[in-house]
Amino acid sequence: MSRPGNYGKSSRIKKIRQLHRRKQSQASRTITWEQTEDFLLARYQLVQGSKLPQLVDATVQRFFSEWLTTALAQGEQQVQWDIAAISATTLKRIGNQVPWQFYGVLLGQVMRWQKFLLREGPVVPLATSRQIITPLTANAWKALVADQLAVNLLTVMATPVTVEQRERLTQSFLTAGEVQWSAVDALFGPMGFQVAASADEPVRQWLNGLLALTVGDFHD
Repeated sequence: MSRPGNYGKSSRIKKIRQLHRRKQSQASRTITWEQTEDFLLARYQLVQGSKLPQLVDATVQRFFSEWLTTALAQGEQQVQWDIAAISATTLKRIGNQVPWQFYGVLLGQVMRWQKFLLREGPVVPLATSRQIITPLTANAWKALVADQLAVNLLTVMATPVTVEQRERLTQSFLTAGEVQWSAVDALFGPMGFQVAASADEPVRQWLNGLLALTVGDFHD
């Protein structure tokens, strides 16, 4: 029969081997930096996207893809992903490439998306984990969207974007902290939105689906 001392040593060796195997297993599941976008988009589709209407899912997925493009462009050494800063940059780049309805659909889902990112972002199996910082409140998201819509409108009107004009127009889109989609439609509607001839069929269908939405599909 083994002496207690030998048994203790054997037990410690067993635990060390188990820990080593666990670390090896974790290492084998680590993804590369280049796989990050596909991993998170697939994860989002599994957790949330599959439960949404097709048009809504496509809208959030496209925003998320653009958001990840912005985040990943910072480089692998930037371990902090700032939701507020990355989102503002992403919306600015999207701009008028989409109709105003895109922003309405996104705003209806963005808090759920942000909750997903806060939960899933830090556990993406990269060699170095990401830190997800500076989440936005619901009101802050509405203000961000209203501001971007103001910039979009001034841009399409070929009007110099001054701080005063931007703030005044942003406030016209917000009442008691809520985006007034009827006011947005009244200004964007007459200008129309042209789907690019170069758009492939899935993008064309998605954009036409957004264009078919009316103010009644959103909440003032």
